[in-house]
Amino acid sequence: MNDLFPKPHRRRIQELNIVPILDMLTTVIFFLLLSTSFIEFNKLTVPPSRVSTITDPIAPPPMQPKMILVRKGDGRRLLMTWAGKTPGERSEIIGPDIVGAALVELSKKVITDFSEKYPGEKSLQLGLGSDVAYQDLVAVMDGAREHMPDIVLISYQEAEARARGTDSGVSQ
Repeated sequence: MNDLFPKPHRRRIQELNIVPILDMLTTVIFFLLLSTSFIEFNKLTVPPSRVSTITDPIAPPPMQPKMILVRKGDGRRLLMTWAGKTPGERSEIIGPDIVGAALVELSKKVITDFSEKYPGEKSLQLGLGSDVAYQDLVAVMDGAREHMPDIVLISYQEAEARARGTDSGVSQ
């Protein structure tokens, strides 16, 4: 009798295994609770920066040599300034034909002259104007690297302001 009226096959619905999902949620909730308690420990309180001035009359002020490359007319101007006990500056006008290796040699010459006067100074702040090619900055850095291994870049605003401030008293 069973053969005459066969039962239609029922689709078997696969049951969802919920245990792995609950395990994952338990782990996520555990890490979320732990991470919220550690947020307070990760906060870093940094005091505001201060500008300090040197008031010791025996110790001379720092040199702070700066080399700046800005556009001037058709060419460029390479300006080296320094502070310290005997502040000074040196300026070179660079024509448009001086690029690449020639610019490296010129900056090397300026840095060598400075290093002969101040052999203990090994850091240099370097900046370029906003309209000077990046390749010129690389060339000046290559020339300065031999005598000044610690090179720090300054913003183009500071470089242009310093170059404008020394336009009145250019010395070579």
